[in-house]
Formats: sequence, structure tokens, C-alpha cells
Amino acid sequence: MGYRLSNPKRFGLARTSKQRWHLWRTQMTQLVTHERIHTTWAKARALQYVAHKTFKLGQDSSKNRSNAINRLMGILTTKFAIKKLINEIVPKFKDPKEQVFKVVETKRRKSDFARMGYIEFAKNEIAKYEESQYKQLQETGKIVDISKYNKTWLIEERDFIQGKLDQVQSRFDALQADPNTSSVEIKRADQDIKFFKRKLETVEKDLWIENKNPLDMRRYFRIY
Repeated sequence: MGYRLSNPKRFGLARTSKQRWHLWRTQMTQLVTHERIHTTWAKARALQYVAHKTFKLGQDSSKNRSNAINRLMGILTTKFAIKKLINEIVPKFKDPKEQVFKVVETKRRKSDFARMGYIEFAKNEIAKYEESQYKQLQETGKIVDISKYNKTWLIEERDFIQGKLDQVQSRFDALQADPNTSSVEIKRADQDIKFFKRKLETVEKDLWIENKNPLDMRRYFRIY
């Protein structure tokens, strides 16, 4: 039994429609079984269409809708995958606005340099294990937290420039108070103040960017 996809011609994958459907059925069954599969980047993106519709059928099947269960049996090829989707995976995603799938690009394949990636359920045990291992390596110092390192470096640079600015400002005030000071010295001190102020503004902006959420930064810079 087939399931009609939205815009199915977008990903041809060098296959006929029948071959493409059998490929997606197999990959979707493997995705539900293992909760993450590695494949080519094009196949991972193409599988998103089937994955979202299959998950929606799983939600309907959990509400005892017989029509949805029959259609789900036409996509997933094993009873184990059907039961796992309805009883284990669907209950994890109660919020309708929650992200269900992630598609991540990985290193290219060595043999033909093809783009590779993986598609996974957002709340899977593999991702949780990898996250816990990454945090453990960060705590032991085996992996450097780049974001934390950048923040520390920017804070130190900001404090250094602020100290220099205070020194130049006090020197400028002293030159203005002295009646024997030439206008050239006062002008040079004023230029130094402007220079360190520009430097301080740049560092503070970089520090602000480092502290921002990446999604907020996309809105700030209007990157789409």
C-alpha cells in the first residue's frame, strides 16, 4: 500500500517511483527500529517527508483509529517497528510544536566524496548518551569548550582595554589641567581616547554575540 507524498518529484534519487517507495519503506522501518540511520545527505532529506507523515499516522494510531493503523502497516515492514512507533516513540512527543526529527550533515564519504548525514528522532537514547559523554570529556578537560574559551578571552580583552582607556583618560585630564601643555599633546591624547573607545565597543559587541542564542542571532542578522 503506497502513501502519497507532498512534492515527490523533488528527490528522484536516480530511481523509479516504485523503487523510491520501497527504499523509503525500508529506511523508515530502520529509522523507527534504531532511532537513527546514516545515509547520503539527499536520502536523509528525502526521508523527512515520509518520516513526518509516518509519525502523524503513529499519533493517529495511538488514538485507536483503525484507518491510520492500516495505512501505517503499508509503510513500516515489521510488526516490531509499528508497535515501537505507537507505544514508545509517539508518547515522547506530547507538545505539537516540538521538533520530532533532526537531519545532521556529517563528513563526506571517502570513496566518492558524496555528502553524508544522518536522520534521527530528536529524543533518542543514542543522542542522550553522546551528550553525556561529551559533557564528561569537557569536565575532565579532554575536550575544550570553545564557547566558554571565547567568552573568557573576550572578557580579559575587555578588562585590558578598559584599563588602558582609564589611563589615557586620566592623562588627558592631567594635560588639560596643566596650562603649559601644548594643543598637539592634548589632541594626541584625545585621539588615543577615541581609539580605545572604538576597541572597547568592538569587544563588547563580540561578547554580546557570543552570549546570544544562535536562533536569536539569525533574527538579528536577518539570515534565512
